[in-house]
Amino acid sequence: MNNLALIALLPVAVILYYVYKKDRDPEPIKTVAATFGLGALSCIPAILFELLAELALGFTPLETDTSLYHRAHMFWGVAAIEEICKWSVVMVYVWKHKDFDDSYDAIVYCVSASLGFAALENIMYVFQNGLGVALMRAITSVPGHACFGVFMGFFIAKAKYYYSHERIHLYRGHMILALTVPTLVHGEYDYLLTVGEMWYFLLLIVVADIVALLLIHHSFKADHPIVVRETPEPPPFITTPPPFDGNVASTSNIDTQCDTE
Repeated sequence: MNNLALIALLPVAVILYYVYKKDRDPEPIKTVAATFGLGALSCIPAILFELLAELALGFTPLETDTSLYHRAHMFWGVAAIEEICKWSVVMVYVWKHKDFDDSYDAIVYCVSASLGFAALENIMYVFQNGLGVALMRAITSVPGHACFGVFMGFFIAKAKYYYSHERIHLYRGHMILALTVPTLVHGEYDYLLTVGEMWYFLLLIVVADIVALLLIHHSFKADHPIVVRETPEPPPFITTPPPFDGNVASTSNIDTQCDTE
């Protein structure tokens, strides 16, 4: 059991360490750990909502075991729910946090929430299905969740920048992308795996990994402040003279004055 747990958590730890160490100004361990833990907890409501979504699909006219049914299930009944749960962790806990002030921070926190989710999900799958599933998910599912977190973080960084600079229409657009892009990639990932399109599935994994690595490299190279920092007020300018105390310093010596007569 301990070996299975180690195998389930090892890829999570390796990827999180890699993303975290890229940060020039590393985030506090406490804040990252809390984000990771909340991401893991978000797996629980995600499971409940996924069960409800599957029941709801049973009341639709969609026939089971069809491409349309599987797409609806994987995109809206799984991917959207899981990405919304992870996004909620970032928005509720991290968005207004004082430590979230630079663009690369968004990558760190979104990947932390995603890997927290993946950690608990991975442990459940591994204990149910054994070593083979642990090894397979170590190279597919866990990196997949990390990639989804990178995509989300890239757009959330831009959304936070525009929000801080009161460019609300751009903030809203990038916030929509922060949810839409990882949901679409996640949904296609789940769909291809479900219908057994393994070559396309492996190709998607490779492409997603490459794009995520490029975004990580770009984001830490272009890391910049995304909040408007308040500058201290200058000291008040004194416009009134000091009070007169009646004493005037002597400016000449009478004994040494020159005789002008």
